[in-house]
Amino acid sequence: MSIQKLIDQTYSYMQTASKDLRGLYEDDMSDFESVQRLINSDDIDGAVAKIDDMDTTPREQIVLAIADEYGNGYVETVIGYEVNV
Repeated sequence: MSIQKLIDQTYSYMQTASKDLRGLYEDDMSDFESVQRLINSDDIDGAVAKIDDMDTTPREQIVLAIADEYGNGYVETVIGYEVNV
């Protein structure tokens, strides 16, 4: 799944979530959008810092989305995460 698809999916979940969970989905979506903007502007250090600061599940989701969009080699050499799928 691409980063944009992850953002769209999270937005969809946010729309149908209870009030308790809506904020969590909104935070995750904001983080995903930030990572996408940082990568698009070639601020890889900023993207890595943002990813490192995320909770475990959203971090795994964004790393997998980056791998899907840019390849496992990009994730390993540029982002610094190993993808085992």
